[in-house]
This record gives sequence, C-alpha cells and structure tokens, in this order.
Amino acid sequence: MTETLFVHYEHQTIGLLTRTESGQIKFEYQPAWQTNKDNFAVSISLPLSGDFSVEASHHFFVNLLPEANVRQQICKSLQISQGNDFELLKAIGGDCAGALAITQELVPDPLDQRYEPISEAQLADWSIGAPDAFSAVTGHNEIRLSLAGAQDKLPVHIKNSQLLIPQGNTPSTYLLKFASPFYSHLPENETFTTMLAAAVGLPVVDIQLKKTAKANIAVIARYDRTEQAEHYRRLHQEDFCQALGISSVNKYEKEGGPGLRQCAEIIRQHASFPVLELQKLLQWALFNLLAGNADAHGKNLSLLYENQRSLKLAPFYDLVCTRNYRNISRHMAMSLGGITDPDLVGAKQLEALADDLGIRHNVVIKAAKTLCEQLQNAIPTTVEQFAASYGNSPILERIPIIIRKQIRRLRTQLNG
Repeated sequence: MTETLFVHYEHQTIGLLTRTESGQIKFEYQPAWQTNKDNFAVSISLPLSGDFSVEASHHFFVNLLPEANVRQQICKSLQISQGNDFELLKAIGGDCAGALAITQELVPDPLDQRYEPISEAQLADWSIGAPDAFSAVTGHNEIRLSLAGAQDKLPVHIKNSQLLIPQGNTPSTYLLKFASPFYSHLPENETFTTMLAAAVGLPVVDIQLKKTAKANIAVIARYDRTEQAEHYRRLHQEDFCQALGISSVNKYEKEGGPGLRQCAEIIRQHASFPVLELQKLLQWALFNLLAGNADAHGKNLSLLYENQRSLKLAPFYDLVCTRNYRNISRHMAMSLGGITDPDLVGAKQLEALADDLGIRHNVVIKAAKTLCEQLQNAIPTTVEQFAASYGNSPILERIPIIIRKQIRRLRTQLNG
C-alpha cells in the first residue's frame, strides 16, 4: 500500500503526498481545497487545477529540505538514505519555510504549540560552528523542523528572552545562524551587510547578534510567521526555484537555475504591484553587486503571500559579503548582461539588466549611481551602529574596504 503524507495549511488538509516507484514526491490537491473560496496554489509551479508534472511537485517539496553537509548530517543522525527525499520530509516536515506543515496525521491541531528550552551551555556549544547543531535536534523527541539551505542553522522560538525549540508541528519564529568553521565571522558579516542594506532602503529581515560564552550567533526574525491571539500563524512563501519548478541542486544560473530575467517575468505575471516589486528586484541586484555578495541565487530570493492572494517579494535575507572570503569565487550567482565578474560590470551590462527587468536604461543607470552614493554615505554610520551594539569586529575593517573598491570600479565604468 502506498504511504501517504498530508499537506496542511492551518487546520485544513489541502493535499496529499505519495512516493512514485522512482522515488519522486507526487503532490495532489484535495478536491475540497480546490473548491474552497479561500484557497490558493501552494506554488506558481503547482496551479490549483492540478495541471502539473510529478517533477514540478518533487522539486517544490524537496526545496523545503536542507542541502549539502547539513542534509548528510541529518540523514546520518536519523538513519535515512541521503537520496530518500520522501522519508526525510516525513521525518522533519512539521515546520517548513512558508505556511505548509507536512505530517502523517490527517488532522493536526494548529493550536497545539509546544516548545522545549535550550540551555545556555548548549547554545554556546552550537555557536562555535559545530557542523551538527541542526541534525542533533531535528527528527528527535517530537522535533520536526526543516529549513532549506546548506548552512547549519536552527529554527527556534523566543519568549521572554528564553530560546525554545518547537516540537511537533509547532511553528518556529526565529532562525539561529552559527559561526562557520570555513568562513570567519560569518554571523557578524551577515548582520553588518544586512544592516547596511537596510540603511540604503532595502526591505530586509530583522537580524541581531546574540553573544554566547563562546561565539556570536545571528538571530533572525522569520518574516513568514505572525502572532495572532497568543499563537503564531504561518504565512505562505516560496523561493524562486520553487516558483519556477527548478531543483535546489540547480539553484545557480549557470546550472539552469533562475536568472534575473526569469525572476522579473514571474514578478510581472504574478505580483500584486509588479512595478514596485521590480524596483525592489533592481535594488537587490545592484546591492549584491556593490556589496560583494556573489551567492545571491534563486533560493536566496522569495515571494511572500499576504492574505494568500497578495503576492510580493519577501524581505531580503542571506545578505553576506562573500568577497570577504578568498575561497569563494567573486563571480555572481546571477549574471548581469551575461557577465558574472562584478569587476567587469559597466553601462552595457546595466542596460542589459534594464532590458531583463523591463525598466528604462536611464532609470537603472541612475539607480546604480544613486546606490553608490548612498552606500558610500551609509558605511561610516553603519560601522558605528554595529560597533555600539556588538563591539568591534574584523569585518568592520575589511568589508567597508571591499565595498568602497567596488563602488569606485562601478563609478569608473559608468563614467569612462
């Protein structure tokens, strides 16, 4: 008999998951959900009509799962084969990105929200970048947390300054990001870079640093959670790999992942206010260029569904100056005018970006020059704010130098 998992939105079962003979995850909407007046498609790639392929449903749900070393650690901990996506989703799909909960139960209780505390000692041990913080927790003791990506991070809840781990299908409300054994001061880097993006007007996640006895942790408020009547609701979201039906294995543009033209087309067709969202996409692309963030791929850009039918870009996240690390290529995950080397981007590439976004050339050139000036002015203030809040850090010296160099390069290209 084929095993079934149930896909829930709040108290409603909206679809079923089964495993095909080839091991793919097949999704089918429940007829009652398809006719519900408050329904919505769980993805642009999975229309309510049910007219989509098994590959599309497989890619959407696998995109909810961790990747790379984090996935390997979890599979080892839970004794699940690394290629068994269905079994892994069954084990840890209780709290995913977005509004969906995946369970073995037909009718879970959305108000049954339970947590267990994290000790300061445990938090300190995780903070130094041990490679198994997530895998040590999820899948055990009724904890069913899943989060996409290759970085070790932990979904949590915070109440009265106490960090708590959600149990069962209880929603998490924050993410913890730990130090990396490969990339020095990564939580500080992401916090500073995100603060800088906020300073020049980009809509970004709320991020802070928390100091433990051993290292700093980045604490990020989840934009896909909202408090309601002393409980937390999930808001639906999907990243651009999910929206386009692309596997997380191919998240980089050079491997068939989303490019800016594809992202812009999704926004034009589906966003509630396309012009506004395209302007945000432009600012995101230009900021990543100037801030030295080469890892801005299709899973680091998402769509947020407000009231199910109102669609906009989610606050920007995973903003890191990757150029701070010599063992990460400077080449951008999404090309600008066919160019991935940020040092070679000039007017020609920005005009091609304008064509991709459907924006006038002069508007994009002006936006680039304006952002250069805004960043130049914002760096000193942001450095002061970071130091006042969290103390001095080597990133406060290195990252401003990197960004100022990129500003000078782009200005030279545009004025040459």
